[in-house]
Formats: sequence, structure tokens, C-alpha cells
Amino acid sequence: DEQPEQDPRGHWAFRPPVRPPPPEGTQMAAPRHPIDAFVEARLQAEGLTPRPPAEKHVLLRRVYLDLIGLPPTRSQLHAFLADDSPDAYEAVVDRLLCDPRHGERWGRHWMDVWRYSDWYGRRAANDVRNSASQIWRWRDWIVQSLNEDKGYGRMVAEMLAGDEIAPLDVQAGYATGFLIRNYYSLNPNEWMRSNVEHTGKAFLGLTFNCAHCHDHKYDPIAQEDYFRLRAFFEPMYIRQDRVPGEADPGPFQDYQYSVLRKIQRLGAVRVFDKTPDAPTWFYTGGDERNRVEERGSIAPGVPEFLAGWLPKIEPVELPPRAWYPGLNPAIQETVLADARRAVNPPSDPPLTKGGKEGSAELAAVDATAVEVPQAVRDALATARAANVAAARAEVASVEGRIAADRGKYGETPGADASALARTASRLEREAAVRKAEAQVASHAHALAVAEAKPESDSERAKAIEAANAQLAAARKTFEGAQAAAADQTSETYSPFSPVYPQTSSGRRRALAEWITSAENPLTARVAVNHIWLRHFQAPLVATVYDFGLSGAAPTHPELLDWLAVELVESNWSMKHLHRLIVTSAAYARSSAVGDVAQNAAVDPENKLLWRMNGGRMEAEVVRDSLLYCAGRLGQTIGGQELENSESLATGRRSLYYAVYPEQGGKSPLGELFDGPEPLECYRRTKSIVPQQALALTNSELVHQLSARIVREQPPDAGTAGDDDQFVTRMFERILSRAPTDAERAVCLEALEAQRALQTATDGATAARRARESLLRALFNHNDFVTIR
Repeated sequence: DEQPEQDPRGHWAFRPPVRPPPPEGTQMAAPRHPIDAFVEARLQAEGLTPRPPAEKHVLLRRVYLDLIGLPPTRSQLHAFLADDSPDAYEAVVDRLLCDPRHGERWGRHWMDVWRYSDWYGRRAANDVRNSASQIWRWRDWIVQSLNEDKGYGRMVAEMLAGDEIAPLDVQAGYATGFLIRNYYSLNPNEWMRSNVEHTGKAFLGLTFNCAHCHDHKYDPIAQEDYFRLRAFFEPMYIRQDRVPGEADPGPFQDYQYSVLRKIQRLGAVRVFDKTPDAPTWFYTGGDERNRVEERGSIAPGVPEFLAGWLPKIEPVELPPRAWYPGLNPAIQETVLADARRAVNPPSDPPLTKGGKEGSAELAAVDATAVEVPQAVRDALATARAANVAAARAEVASVEGRIAADRGKYGETPGADASALARTASRLEREAAVRKAEAQVASHAHALAVAEAKPESDSERAKAIEAANAQLAAARKTFEGAQAAAADQTSETYSPFSPVYPQTSSGRRRALAEWITSAENPLTARVAVNHIWLRHFQAPLVATVYDFGLSGAAPTHPELLDWLAVELVESNWSMKHLHRLIVTSAAYARSSAVGDVAQNAAVDPENKLLWRMNGGRMEAEVVRDSLLYCAGRLGQTIGGQELENSESLATGRRSLYYAVYPEQGGKSPLGELFDGPEPLECYRRTKSIVPQQALALTNSELVHQLSARIVREQPPDAGTAGDDDQFVTRMFERILSRAPTDAERAVCLEALEAQRALQTATDGATAARRARESLLRALFNHNDFVTIR
């Protein structure tokens, strides 16, 4: 009785989401919130009773950890518990969403989804085979964009095509790190494969990679559709731009066999369309060597069932500053500042006592000489004067080239571009003459130093011969520069940067517009699902990167669609969605199972959300919370990645330590607490193993932090009489709540017992050690490591 397959376009995820009206009139308390209307309607239909709201201190800690990844301070806890105003909680939510640490917290979530990785390949050999060593600028763009509440749709578009949709926006160029992260220097096909697979999974929830070798077995994606999606990326390559205020990093290093792609910290990387007409070849068996050339180049496109709103692909005419980054005024000012500094270099050291020259330039003169010969002094003075003249000529040359560029590219209206170009050309050639003249003077000075050596010096003749050879070569270069300077008609001068194609293919812009279109049924649903997962510890669709026919059905399809439409209609504002979620009654419920046996029997996995899901802290939140509670967490945002070997000894937020899929690519706590897997981490794994408890009890870091907290206590904190207040302070500081009476009694008893055990130490030391022991127990408490 096998039935024919239904039209795949009828699949729930392939139909455009339509905002359903929230259910009305449940038997429960009338919901004030659209999320609660959908959730409570399902609970009523299944006969489930929702758990009551969580205690205020639990909710406060939950929302702090969710929105900024850090617990509340004692003062914040006290203020919230004392505030009985009806909007007290909403005020906390608004404050946290405006906190710059929100971008860091949610930046790490999206870095999971978007496969953030620092450079790797052969790190032990300093060989950058994968990604690029400036990729950290993409991470900083993610954090900044989230803090600015840049729309999710806009973020996706910039990551795919920032160079085409916002060619003058430097930050949009950093966003294309999403594509650069996939770069593999040894095989461009591997780069393309990763772009196809993870664009499909991250933004569309579709496993395009399954169609690499054959038609997709479940979804309506033909093998040719795989190559059509690849064709959007085919023309692109990576360029390396100078950053204002930094030295020039030079061009992006192409792969050369047996040559290391060494780490480059200067500059920034971004993609550009290097070859707009680059062909995309169909091949079989997943092997690019099996090219089927008779099919011709595959044109960019998308699967037919999703093609209705794909815009026409049209070339993008780029503005001059986009294809010639040296035209950027900030870059030109940096070059000019460098030239001006050379005019007034640090002063040379004075002559030493006895008339000897202290400069390294005269180090070759015999140290026994009573004074430097006048010929050497004269040559040195000539060389210094020539260097100053060369530096001044270079300043004039840079100024002339800047003026010529501005006239050439229309940034100085009414300027005579040809005259400015001739001036720039002349000044640059004159600067070359002055530079060559300075080289002649420098080598003449070297010759004088060599000739000043004593006749008895066995190296004297060899030094004179070498200096004469160098001087002759310098004079030849000087003569050539003089001859070139004779041309007064040339309009040719050196650019301030590489020059790239003036037109981009427009392919990735079209792809970005298609993915972020309100008509795309997948993008908003996938985004909502990821956000929901990280608030509720479980998604609405279990297969977070597969919304296709073989994926899981949503637990709350109407709610998912309502939220997807809400996200799009709020201009893709993720902060709006966060606020909506965390102000719902569903989010505020207790996570305790309680004694509702019916609930556990009908819905043991809590898929219908009759209670809140508790969840273990991620590795980053564990480490950051430890440091934060001890007052050691730094507040600096952004910058180059730090090595994981430093993570237990330094206080930067965990977001800024390196992540890569090689040995050393996780911090010690990341190894224990399920840190991100940079090759694929659409949903983090979570484990509970004994080593985690050992790390939070016996690690050197926890011992140091516990000692630090005890040292910072009030002057009378070491006395037994202060134990009761100490216990309260530490519970509030570490667990965001006061101790129960039973906990207080146990802690006081433990402190006394610990002090009594240390008979060989003085009273103050025994008290300090006892308190440190208690703190280590609190850091290992379930209420510390769990978001509940």
C-alpha cells in the first residue's frame, strides 16, 4: 500500500510562515503574552499543569546569565528583591539588553552557529592553511553588530556579501569573515564545499552537502542545485587591506608549495570577486577530478521550489574607494604621518668623552682612536643631511600623490587631474633621486669609516673593497634616478595600495537578498529556533540545521511561525525577540519538576514547556563567572585572540581566547565543560563528568580565586563571630541567593570543623583556609554551574 510522495512544497518548513492569531480563552489564567497563549493552549490540550513562577532570585540569575553571561552582583540582587514595582523585571531586561556584555554573550552563541574559528592548519609550524590570522575582526564585528541591534537579516547579508551591498563600509568587509573562515589554502574546492554546506545549514536549515555526490535523498535538491549554489561563491578570493594607524601588511599571501603562509597580524582581510566569470564545473562522485566539461559552466541558482523570489543577478559597479582602498583618506593620512616622522627621527647620541662617536654608525672605527677623523665626521654630516632631504622629498611626494588621487577620482571637484598627476609623478621621481643620493652619502660615510681603520687592521682592505663596491652601485642607482627625473610629462605615479576589479559579479548580493527575503520560508524560522534553544535549553525544532523532509517536526509550529513573522516585521531585531521571550511566563517558570506526576508521565522531556528547562553553564560562562565573582574579569572588549595556555592566568573574557580544531584549540576549562567545536557546533553537547567537579574544587585557578575573595573581606572577617555574615555574603555573591537555614547551619559547622582540624597553624590562617574551603564548595554547587 505504498503511497506516492506528497509534493515537497507542502512540507511545513517550505511554506511561507503566516502569523497565526494567538489562541484565546484557555481555562488557565488569561495569558497576557502571545508566547504564553500558544504554550498554554498546548498544555491545556494535553491536560498538563504549568509550574509556578520561579523565585525572584532564580529568575534574576537566569536572565543575567542568559543575556550577558554573568551573574548579578550582590547589590543588583538586593536592589531587585527590594523593588516591588510591576515593571521591575522589565527594567532589568532592558538594562541587560543595553549592556555591551550582551553582544559578547550572544556573540559566542552565533559564533557557534557560524563556525567561528581562529586560523589553523599547522599551528605548530606557524603555517596558516585555514582561515586567516586577522579573522578576529569578524568576531568583533559580530559583538558590535549585536550590541547595535543590527538586524539578523542585515548581518546575514553582510556576512555573505558585505563587499557588494556596502562596499565602503569597512565593518561590512570584516563580516565576510564568515566566508574567509572556510578558506583552505591547499584546495579551493574544499573552500567552496564548506561555503555551500554551511551557508545551507546555518541560514536555511538545509543540508545542501547531501547533494554533493547525488540528488538529495529526502529534500527536493538536485545535484545540480549543489553546484548552482556553489556558483554564487566561485568568483571570490581574499584580499588583505591596510588598517589606518598600522603598517602596510602587503598583499594577501597566495599558497605556494613548500612556502609557509606565516601568521600576519597587521591589516584586515575581506573577500572580493577576483574572477567574475569563473566557471563552476559539474563533477561526479564528489571528486572534482571527475569534471563533466560537456555540460558547460553551471550558472548560479537555487532549487526550483525556492526560486520564486531570487532576484536577477546584476554586476555591481563599485565606488573607487572600494576597489582602490588606498584612496581612503585615513590610509593616506597614515602614509603621510609615516613620511613626516622620518623627517625628524630620534636624535643621534652625542660624541662620547674623548671625542669618540657614540653612534652605531661609527662602531667600526677602532675603539683605541683618540678622536674620530674629520673625514668621517664630514661624511656622517653629509649622510645625515641627505637623509633629511630624502625624507622631506618623500613627504612632498606623498602629498602630491594624495592630491593627484583626489583629483583623479573626483574627490576634489574642479581639479585639473592631469596637472596634479604630472606634479605627483615629478615629486615621486625627485624623491627617488633624493633617496638614491642619501644612499650614496651613506655608503660614502661607510667608506670613510673603513678607511679610518688603522693600517694594522687585517680587515681594513676587505672593508674598503666592500664599501667601494656598494658606493659604486649606489652611484649607478642615483644616475638612473636622475635620468628618470628628467621626464616632465609623465602622469604615472605609485598607488597607495593594490588596485582590485572595479566591478563585482553581484552573485553573492543576489544570494544574500534571496536568503534574507521576507518570502524565504526558512531563514527566520531557523534564526528563531537558534535563539529559542539558547533561552530554553531546547529548541522548537530538534534538528537545528535540518528543516527538511527528514528533519524533526516543531513542538509548537504555530508559535514558531508567529515568532518568525514577528522577527521579520520588527526589522529582524534580535533584541526585540530576546525581550519578548524573557518576559514571557513560560520563561519565568520554575525549573523544578515538583510533584506533578501527570506532567512527567505525559511529557517527561518537557517538550511542551510545563516547566523551565535547567541547563549546565557553557565552558565560557563557567570561567567568566568564576573570575567575575572574584573581581578578576576584565572589561576590555575586542582585539586579537589570546592563547588558551594563558586562560587560567589572565582575566580577559573567555570569548577572546583562541578557538580552532587542533591541539590547543580549547582552553583547559573548555576541554572539560564542552567548549565549542569549531568545525560544527550548531548545538553544543553537554556532559556531566567527575573531572568537572574536580576542576571546580581542586584546580589552581579556583584556589587562587577563593583566596582572593577571602583576602578582600572586611577587617573582622577572619573572626568566628563573623561567620554567619560571611556565609550570607558568599551565598549571595556566588549563588545569587541567601542560604537556607539548613545550609547556613551546615556551613557554620563546616567552618568550625575546618578550623579545628588545622591545629598546627595560627588562628587567622586556620580561619582563612576554612573559608577558602567553603568557597570552593560553593563554586562546585549545582546552583552555581546550572542555569535553572
